[in-house]
Amino acid sequence: MSALGWWARGAWHVARKELLSLFVTPLAYLVATLFLLNQGYNFALLLRVLNDPLAAPGPVMQFYFGGSFFLFWLPVIFICAALSMRLVAEERRLGTLEALLTAPLSPGQLVAGKFVGAYAFYAALWLPTAAFYVLLMGAGARPEAGPVLAGYLGVGLVGASFLAVGLLASAIARSQLAAAVMTFVVCTIAVMSGLLEGQVQSEAASRAIQATSLLTMMQELAQGIVDPRWLYLHLAVTASLLLAAVVAVSPRRRFEHGLQVGLAAFTLANSAVLASRHAERGDWTGGHVYSLSERAREVLAGLPAAVEVTVIVPSTIGGGRPNPLQAELREVLARMTTAAPERLRVRFVDPDRDHQEASAAIGDYALTGRELADGVVLIRSGQGAGLRKAHLLPTDLVSFATGPDVQVTGPRVKEFRGEEALLGKFLAVTDARRVVVCATQGHGEPALDSLEPYSGYAHLRDLLTDAGLTVRIADLSGPEGLSGCDVLLVGGPQGPLPPEHVKEVERFVAGGGDVLLLAGAVILRGSSGLAPNGLEELTAQRGIRFGERVVVDPSPMAGATPFLAFTLQEGWGDHPATARLVGQPISLLQVRELTALPPATTLIQTSERGWAEADILAFTRGEAPRFDPAADREGPVPIAAAAELGGSRMIVVGSADFALNALLREDVVYDRGRDFLLNAVGWLSERDALLGLRPRPREHVKLVLQEEQLAQMVWMCLVGLPGFGAALGLWVLWRRRV
Repeated sequence: MSALGWWARGAWHVARKELLSLFVTPLAYLVATLFLLNQGYNFALLLRVLNDPLAAPGPVMQFYFGGSFFLFWLPVIFICAALSMRLVAEERRLGTLEALLTAPLSPGQLVAGKFVGAYAFYAALWLPTAAFYVLLMGAGARPEAGPVLAGYLGVGLVGASFLAVGLLASAIARSQLAAAVMTFVVCTIAVMSGLLEGQVQSEAASRAIQATSLLTMMQELAQGIVDPRWLYLHLAVTASLLLAAVVAVSPRRRFEHGLQVGLAAFTLANSAVLASRHAERGDWTGGHVYSLSERAREVLAGLPAAVEVTVIVPSTIGGGRPNPLQAELREVLARMTTAAPERLRVRFVDPDRDHQEASAAIGDYALTGRELADGVVLIRSGQGAGLRKAHLLPTDLVSFATGPDVQVTGPRVKEFRGEEALLGKFLAVTDARRVVVCATQGHGEPALDSLEPYSGYAHLRDLLTDAGLTVRIADLSGPEGLSGCDVLLVGGPQGPLPPEHVKEVERFVAGGGDVLLLAGAVILRGSSGLAPNGLEELTAQRGIRFGERVVVDPSPMAGATPFLAFTLQEGWGDHPATARLVGQPISLLQVRELTALPPATTLIQTSERGWAEADILAFTRGEAPRFDPAADREGPVPIAAAAELGGSRMIVVGSADFALNALLREDVVYDRGRDFLLNAVGWLSERDALLGLRPRPREHVKLVLQEEQLAQMVWMCLVGLPGFGAALGLWVLWRRRV
């Protein structure tokens, strides 16, 4: 047998003996029962919170693994102290330690075997808690498996380090009680030191605490963020402590052995730091909500100039609770900095700790004290005359969950829009070419400054402005015409544009200008036809022709008139403006039929069940449309098309009402009209960076249980699991006495 095989065999015999002693000791089952009772109580509280009808949905395992000191950390520290206190101290008290070391066993085999045995029992204690995930699945909730596994990974890493602390304490102390107290104190200090991150004055010390904070680690893992540096850190700590325990156990220890342990710990620590610098943070969430999209990586790699980002966000809000916005920003900016280390420089300033510096930075942007209290992200690029600035407020970056549970668990992010918002501002401060979108008015179009739900385009204006574009009214009658405009938006004219305005648009297009035409089915009162828009000849030259029928589709749109308003999920064309929207829903209403001929490309078309209805008067009479093969056009019917000719690009949409305020609200999460409009303007202006960037919704689990069902689950947590541990312990005790 090789030397390694002999060493492993000896360590295994020690681990086996330790496991047998633990599994046949009634005290071990008492500890297990108390542990499962505590975990069951914590989870029962969580079930009641999630089942509250007024409670906002939330990421369930983030509550469980990222809980408070008394709900999560105290039981873990207690279990590790209880399991490890007897490992060496008991052997020394019984006088068997010397016998083991002359068995023949080396101190290394003894320490490794003791650690493996204790760690296996620790893992066995946590194994029954997997029933909580099964209970949630049975209750109809669908928590993501990735964050759950990441949370258990954190439990395993913490357990390894804490048990190594306990093993060393047991090797040093003369009694089990002293070893337990030493372990409890050291582990508690290790956990609570993470709270000092915002308290120390030294920036280097703050970064070091943040990089080693166990609170931060479990919070990230509970969210499904897996950073390999945590693995390297705990491996280095565990290995260093076990080496120290080997020296403490050895009867032949000498001063140079301590130096060797110190050198080994120093080497392991530096190896962990070096490996962490080259490690990429993993994202175990089902929707990869924390990963940068491929489009975002392309934008960051193509930034034409360096960008400086200063994040001024309080570390705590709401009675000392951690500020979730800061955590979200740290995560996305860390990933962005990794993707573009030479183009992006990020600095965090805590306004509570560095009030003077934060006030000066905000004053440089001509902002007020309100931003200092709520938080702001300052973005700048260039120097001197070429300096450009922008800023983002919390409302631009996140939407927070609401509900009575927020008062207990603290503020929680429902949806993070940081990737889209940050990249938009990066482009705004680095792109010297400012894209100007000119919108026509005076032909019945919805007003750009109107917030009326069904007669205004204010949300459309804000959408384009937030994307870094300049939006202004088109001056079709003035001497300068459309000079200075990059994209012309003709949105919702209720009749034909005057001939002089049509000629101005034609000159704009002939000069290479781009047009986005939203022309819906404007039904003329008392007429069987649709109102013209005056640009039919211009669009026909590019292969896009307007029909005289109204498009209908049986795919319903919630809360709207059947057929005239519908939601499509299929029918997206193969085009840069729609490629990233395939399979996503979009709602349209009052749609006019189009025909797309070369060089035009269809962007959106109805389903095969849709058609173009010729009997327009039937709509005015309130009659339900019926397909007439003789007069109607069978689906799929094109309702949006794009064309490029002579250096000019054009997109025509047979609906204008889908861009109204009511349908362009940010909280209309089932609809992708906002994305389609951004993509359309992005393709027209050749700013493709606007394409495909979406907010990332966080995991939200909500229970809807009857009181009897909830009571059964609570009893399972409070009685079932602890009862299992107690019954197993009684059975072992009975078997020992038989």
